[in-house]
Amino acid sequence: MTAAAPANAEIELKFLVPAAARAALAAELAGRGRPRRVTLTATYFDTPDLRLARAGLAWRLRREGGRWVQALKAARGALERFEHEVDRPDASADPLAHAGTAPGRELVALVEAAAQAGDAVGPRFVADVRRLSRRVRTRGAVVDVALDQGLLTAGTAVQRLCEVEFELVSGSATAMLALAERWRGRFGLVLDPRNKAERGLALAAGAPQAPLRKAGTPRYGRGASPLEAFAAVCDECLDHIGRSAIGVTEGDAAQRPEHVHQLRVGIRRLRSALRAFRGWVAEPPTELVQGLKELFAALGAVRDRDVLGSGVDAELAQAGAPPLAPPDEAPVPDAADLVRSPQSQRLLLAWLSWRAGLQAREDAPAGLKHAARHRLRRWHQALAAAWRGFDALDAAALHALRKHVKRQRYAVEFFAPLLPRKRTARYLTALAAAQQALGEVNDLAVARARYEGRVVDDPAAWFAIGWLAARQPPLRDKARRALGELAALPAPGR
Repeated sequence: MTAAAPANAEIELKFLVPAAARAALAAELAGRGRPRRVTLTATYFDTPDLRLARAGLAWRLRREGGRWVQALKAARGALERFEHEVDRPDASADPLAHAGTAPGRELVALVEAAAQAGDAVGPRFVADVRRLSRRVRTRGAVVDVALDQGLLTAGTAVQRLCEVEFELVSGSATAMLALAERWRGRFGLVLDPRNKAERGLALAAGAPQAPLRKAGTPRYGRGASPLEAFAAVCDECLDHIGRSAIGVTEGDAAQRPEHVHQLRVGIRRLRSALRAFRGWVAEPPTELVQGLKELFAALGAVRDRDVLGSGVDAELAQAGAPPLAPPDEAPVPDAADLVRSPQSQRLLLAWLSWRAGLQAREDAPAGLKHAARHRLRRWHQALAAAWRGFDALDAAALHALRKHVKRQRYAVEFFAPLLPRKRTARYLTALAAAQQALGEVNDLAVARARYEGRVVDDPAAWFAIGWLAARQPPLRDKARRALGELAALPAPGR
C-alpha cells in the first residue's frame, strides 16, 4: 500500500475534530491554496434489517451542487476502501449502475433477494454536510483534506457530525499518513475508523454509535504468500484495535469496560501475529512494539479497576470473607483520556503507517501453508511437554504457560484458512478450555499474592488466604486435565 490507490479504490483516513480545534482547522484549510466549499446532501440506502451493512457494503446517492452522484463502497483493508461512483440524471438510485464490479454484483443480488423477501431496500438516513477542502501537496503524495460539518438525520433522530478526512490522490500512502500525523499533532485529532454509513445506520437503528468489536477471522486464499496472509491478519487486528479505541472514547459508558477489554485483546492479538509470522515479514520498529506494551499495561490497570469486586473477590464475599479496606494504590487514568492522549493517538497512527509500508523478508518461504503448519506443530509439542511436567510448575510458570496457550490459539486462528476446518475447530475448542482453566488458576494466584501482602495491616486477609489455598488443588487439577486433552489432539495441520 505504498502507491496510489488502484482503480475503484480509495485510500483514506478519518478523524474526529475536538470542538476547541474546529475553528483553527477550518482557518488552516481556508487560508492557503485554493479551498473549495460545497454543500453535500446524501441519502443512504439499506434494508430495514441492514442487509447491505452486514455484507460490508455502503450505498448512497449524493447531490453535489448540481450533480447527482451514486456511490458504492466496501472495506478492503486497514486504509483502502473499494469505491465505485457513477453520475445519475436525477435523484433515482439504480443498483445496476454498479453491476460491472464484484461488489456491485453482490449489491444487485442483495437488493433482488430483499425484494423477493418483502424487505425492500430504501432510504435509511440522510447526511447533510458543509465541506471545506483543499488539495495539499506534501513530499511523496498529493492529498485531499476535507472538513465535514453537519447533521445525520434518521426520522426524528439527529446527530451532529464534525470530521476531517485525508484521501490520497496520488503518491505514497505512507506520505499521506505522515501528513495526517502532523495535522493530528497540531489539532488534537482523534482517529475514527467509522464512516458516515456506519454512524447513520446505527442512528437509524437506535443502536450504539460505537458497537462492541470482537476479534474476527482474517480472510486470505490457501495459496497466499506470507506477506499477503500477514497483511490480512494485520488489517483484522488493527481494525479490532481502532474500533475498540473509538468505542472507549465515543461508545456508551455502560459498555466502556468491555471496549477496554476488547482493545487489550486486539493489542494482544497483534503482538501474537508478529510472533506467528516472525522471520517472514519485516519487523516493526522497537518503539512501536514497546508502545503497544505500555498501552496494554495502562489499559490493564483500568481493566483491574473496572472489574474490582468481580471474579475471585466476588466469590470470597459470597463465602463470607470479611471486607478489607481498599489498598493505597496509584491513581488509574480515565480510559477515554488515555486513548485520546497524544501518545496513544500517535501510536495508533504509527502502526497504520507501518502497515502501509509492509514488506516481506527476502528469505521468507515461498509458500505459507507448509511453514505455518510446521510452526504450529512445534508450538503444540512445547505445550504437550509442559503438560507432562505440569506438577512441577509454579505460579509464574503456569502464568507463562497460559500466555503460550493463548498465543497458540491466536496463531491457529490466524492460519485457519490453511488448516482443515473441522479438526481446527476441535483444536480451538480445546485451546479455549485450557486457556480458561489456566486463567482461573492465575486469578487465584494473583488474588492470593494480593491478600498475603495485606495480612500485616489487616488480619482479616487470613480468611481469604485460607479459602484461596483450599481452592487451588482442584483448579490446578482442572487445568492439568484441560491441557492433557489438548496435548492428546493431533497437532494443527497434521
